[in-house]
Amino acid sequence: MLFGCGGGGESNTREVAPQPPTAPPQAPTVATCSVSVAEAPYELVWPRDTWETRSAESQGLCPDDLEDASNYAFATGNTTGAVLIIKNGYIVFERYAADRDRTDLVTSWSVGKIVTSMLIGIALSEERIASRAQSVSRFVSAWNTDSRADITVDHIMTLRTALTEPDAGDLYRASNQLDLTINRELVGTPGEKHVSYSNADVMVAGEVLKQATGIGAQAYLNLHVGGSIGFAGEWWVDDHGNFMTYCCLDSTPRDFARFGLLYVRDGAWIEDQIVPQAWVTYSTTPALDEATYLYYWWPVARGGFGAFGLHGQMVVIYPELDLLVLRFSRYVRRGDGRAVKTSTNFHETQLPENFDNGTFLALARAAVPS
Repeated sequence: MLFGCGGGGESNTREVAPQPPTAPPQAPTVATCSVSVAEAPYELVWPRDTWETRSAESQGLCPDDLEDASNYAFATGNTTGAVLIIKNGYIVFERYAADRDRTDLVTSWSVGKIVTSMLIGIALSEERIASRAQSVSRFVSAWNTDSRADITVDHIMTLRTALTEPDAGDLYRASNQLDLTINRELVGTPGEKHVSYSNADVMVAGEVLKQATGIGAQAYLNLHVGGSIGFAGEWWVDDHGNFMTYCCLDSTPRDFARFGLLYVRDGAWIEDQIVPQAWVTYSTTPALDEATYLYYWWPVARGGFGAFGLHGQMVVIYPELDLLVLRFSRYVRRGDGRAVKTSTNFHETQLPENFDNGTFLALARAAVPS
């Protein structure tokens, strides 16, 4: 069984990995929509300081199906904190738990991996990283003296390092998570697929980013992306100050939607190319082809790709429809309020009682007229 980045607090950190919804159950559909739905072409907009809102039907979606998806997500016991649907750059549906609103933080869990992927792509374009074929030992000196020198940047982006994988709970609880992920042993030949899902490889990707750029993941994110698209968030670090780049970015649902829109629009934001279009295409093509989990993106049925995290966190992108579907758990940051993972500072989200990623997405996707 695969294991994801822990969650639910110190007593519940060993959980199954995010569900890749490659074959969702058939969702119930309505024969007709209760309102008239506008047809293409649609105006595409960008959020500035705030998002604009429009009715779902004005942007080509049936609101009945979005209500069905929302009601499924917010059913008793499903611990949903937020559902957000973006179409053509407009918010067309937004709902929060009774004790939450749009200003409350959610956490990414493994959704944060795609931000790490994005930053590696930017570093490659800046030639901070020479190429995907460059040895990771250039940035992780401990790998210089043995066969781990054969591990490349592409291997850590495609989870083909052939290194042992620590238990997800042990990694999340470790005081120095970077040391744990660097001090792993080879169990095969670099380039071979040893595991299908790895938090440790993505943690190492964060160290590659730090050594290549001279600044940490948070500063690099703020410098190259955050200010340009209006994103504000906080990335957790371990007790030694290492950014937990396999997970654990806290922001609002609306700000996470800005990342999604960036990828809907091929890495562009208004008149600026924030993420190289070539990297967006290259890193998402395996998922769009419904091939496998590579470059930290999952395939999604019916023309989409997505980022998924523990307990049903998701940012799902349907590029041909200019459509984003986001769902996050009700989140509590436990401890003294700092985004520093210690024995008393940790994330708390709960496992939904009856929530399936594929079912939710099929309900939301049904809002697009066939």
